[in-house]
Amino acid sequence: MVLFGFASCSANLSLKAQNDGSVKTDFTADMGAYLSQALEGISANMGGGKDIINAASLKKAFTGSDFTGVSANVPNKQTVIVSGTIVPLKQQKIFKGVKTSSFVKCENNKLTLTLSPALLQGFYNSMGQDDRTYLDLFMAPIFTGEKMTQAEYKELVASVYGQELADDMQKGKIVITLTVPDGKSIKNSSAKIGQSKASKNSKRLSFSIPMLEFLTLQTEKTAFISW
Repeated sequence: MVLFGFASCSANLSLKAQNDGSVKTDFTADMGAYLSQALEGISANMGGGKDIINAASLKKAFTGSDFTGVSANVPNKQTVIVSGTIVPLKQQKIFKGVKTSSFVKCENNKLTLTLSPALLQGFYNSMGQDDRTYLDLFMAPIFTGEKMTQAEYKELVASVYGQELADDMQKGKIVITLTVPDGKSIKNSSAKIGQSKASKNSKRLSFSIPMLEFLTLQTEKTAFISW
């Protein structure tokens, strides 16, 4: 979800800790009109006659992973909805060279989200060519490892796909929400991700990160809640 969904024009990621140590995950991505059009054109050029992003391929991507009960829906050409549950830490295994807990960890009454360029690049490099097709379209530094400013990356996108898509991505953001298990309340929290001020109540912590900031991220960022 982190890879496929965050590489869009805007996205929402909700992580809710469960009392058994699992994490309920809900994700929605809005591709935007210009990105959707670009994907249609690329799909046509590939001659496959099939959308690059579809529910079946999304569910298949999670086969063998630490996600259970995965549901994927692509209700229209601009929207992707995926949900599932990350199994408790003690049940997790290495998937494509990476542990899920490297990104999302729930243990000792604490839920932590980590966005690490090094980990994302390692996971990207372990993916098969078919799985990488969509991410390759973005040429994003967070996946390629190339050092690039947000302005430089926006210029690259504009030169390849047009100014409209580049402007859409600049306006886009990822909204992330971390929620404690039912019956619990937040005791401590931190969100060292993104530029906006985090909002918090007794149950959840929400914050956002601009899409261009994420796609050009060069250092590890973390956020957590404890209860």
